[in-house]
Amino acid sequence: LYRSSVMLASRSSKIVNTRFLSSSSSHPFVLSHPKDVDTIIGGGGGSGTKRGRIVCVTSGKGGVGKTTSAASFATGLASRGHKTCVVDFDIGLRNLDIHLGMERRVIFDFVNVLMEECSLSQALIKDKREKHLSMLAASQTRDKESLTVEGVEKVLSNLSKTFDYVVLDSPAGIESGARHAMYFADDAIIVTNPELSSCRDADKMVGFV
Repeated sequence: LYRSSVMLASRSSKIVNTRFLSSSSSHPFVLSHPKDVDTIIGGGGGSGTKRGRIVCVTSGKGGVGKTTSAASFATGLASRGHKTCVVDFDIGLRNLDIHLGMERRVIFDFVNVLMEECSLSQALIKDKREKHLSMLAASQTRDKESLTVEGVEKVLSNLSKTFDYVVLDSPAGIESGARHAMYFADDAIIVTNPELSSCRDADKMVGFV
């Protein structure tokens, strides 16, 4: 069997390269977790609960099984009773909805939320089999330049208030969608196949994470 291999990398409180994301944004890329995403919910005095954990599923090479891994990982978390949302970051080429059997239920998507054309709750789709699982679909008609650091931060901050885990299904490579997904992640799951080009690209992604 030709199976994907998975590597897990934790990057808590890691400093990232200030040139990592597009210089066209006004966001100061200094810390991997801006304060709005790391806030404690529920009031002062340390009595609140911490936000949900953000996990990015990524790879360097395409076609290695990222979306399958993200869908399976999120479903597994939900089946264990964790409130889980899986987000498709592959703007323009969404496939996560097909893996979860939700392709006929997508009305609003990630970019609609970023553009404030709908609320986050309107765009979230609940799985009919796993009551703790929800999905935020990628846009099929926009491009990845629709993503902004401020917009992604706002969406993930709101999701982390509601869900125990937010799983980000990153597109392949090191373009905008992948960089925005990795920037806010607590952990990265790097998916690869047992062949040279896939392993070399995965090693490159470890460096970015």
